[in-house]
Amino acid sequence: MGKKKGKSITRGKRKGIISQRKTPRRDTRLPALINQLRDELQHSRTFNRAVFDHAPIGITVRLGSGKLLSVNRAWKKIWRLSNRNIRHNERISRNWNIKQRYPYLKHTAPQVQRIFNRGGELFLPEIRVVDPKPGAAQWISQYYYAIRDKQGRVEHIVTMTQDITSQKMAALALHDSEEKFRTIVHNVNIGVYRTSGDIEGRFLEINPAFAKIFGYDSVRSMMKTRVLDLYHNARDRREFIRELMRRGLVRNKELLLEKKDGTPIWVSVYAKAQYDERGHVQWIDGVIEDITERKQLEEQLRAISLVDDLTGIYNRRGFLTLAEHQLATAARTGKDVLLLFIDLDNLKDVNDDFGHPVGDQALVQTTQILKRTFRGSDIIARIGGDEFVVLTREVKGANARILSGRLSKSLDAFNRSARLPFTLALSIGWAHFDPARPRTLSVMLAQADRMMYRHKQSKKIRPAP
Repeated sequence: MGKKKGKSITRGKRKGIISQRKTPRRDTRLPALINQLRDELQHSRTFNRAVFDHAPIGITVRLGSGKLLSVNRAWKKIWRLSNRNIRHNERISRNWNIKQRYPYLKHTAPQVQRIFNRGGELFLPEIRVVDPKPGAAQWISQYYYAIRDKQGRVEHIVTMTQDITSQKMAALALHDSEEKFRTIVHNVNIGVYRTSGDIEGRFLEINPAFAKIFGYDSVRSMMKTRVLDLYHNARDRREFIRELMRRGLVRNKELLLEKKDGTPIWVSVYAKAQYDERGHVQWIDGVIEDITERKQLEEQLRAISLVDDLTGIYNRRGFLTLAEHQLATAARTGKDVLLLFIDLDNLKDVNDDFGHPVGDQALVQTTQILKRTFRGSDIIARIGGDEFVVLTREVKGANARILSGRLSKSLDAFNRSARLPFTLALSIGWAHFDPARPRTLSVMLAQADRMMYRHKQSKKIRPAP
């Protein structure tokens, strides 16, 4: 009996020991870990909310059913909506489909509906808003993204909206400007072209007037022609390209070319090389004007000595002959013409102070300034000792004051670089020829002369009283 009792006590003690060992110890780190996770979760929510609220694009989150859960500030600004407006809109549109809820998705509503039904993502780069509120977006881009639950059902739809009104308006304005420019280029009577920069030359663009100048029936038929084939002398093409590459710009270059049927034609060319970022010529843009008739008249004038011996430009008789012909042409074709009357100030003082050779040089330098300022097709003449005239067809966007200002700039540039012991100064007057109310050349000269004289008088320094 005693032994049995002892055994039971021993077993009892062992059971107590075993039972005591099986009792789990309490881990004091668990509450701290839970608090840390809770803080990190709160921080993450705060961070995500800050990003959501302050994002520069509009963001909405909806349930797959379409119910709105959250919107950010940018979204409210895009649509000019208050919280009250949003609640009202959601209440009345509760049972609407995509097309009813978003009328601006007229053509893409089925695509958006598929995202709500089946998931996936969709980007709509350009959407025009129907009847936008004042100040709201007129053009938007939108991105839709579906978030699925564990069962694969669409749980949330995230929409990102960006106001692209300013970019779209700028693009439309640029397109409108390009269309207007294209319309002008295709309707002007001056040839406009773009070619490659090599010697042979390939036409990239030409306007109808360009094709007409060279006797082609259409732009399309002329585009197949090499630029080199238009030159009467291939050497002139090589010299033209060399000059253009050296200076980047060629102005009032007179060239002898040929029409489609081989007829010689004189043209005045303005051309500019366009370069890429590496400094290589991408193409050449230019304007060309048929001056054959003028060149023929020049030859006739030279034959009868109507050119000023000192300056090499027309004298009074040559000018009157050419100008009368030009005015008759302007009256027949309905073109405006501008006559500029220009006087070289203080030529007598230059002659007295420095001698007549220096005075003659001043006249030659004035002639060079006029040639650099005006087009090759304009008529420039010296009609008196210190008097010059220019007859020019007015072009769109140019008038007498603009041309006068251009001449003043050319004169100032010359005076700055020439470093003469005197300063060249010009007095300018002008008169217009309106084909609707034609006037004689003598009347125009008298009017321009009076205006020039007033300009000269206005520059004189009056003595102090």
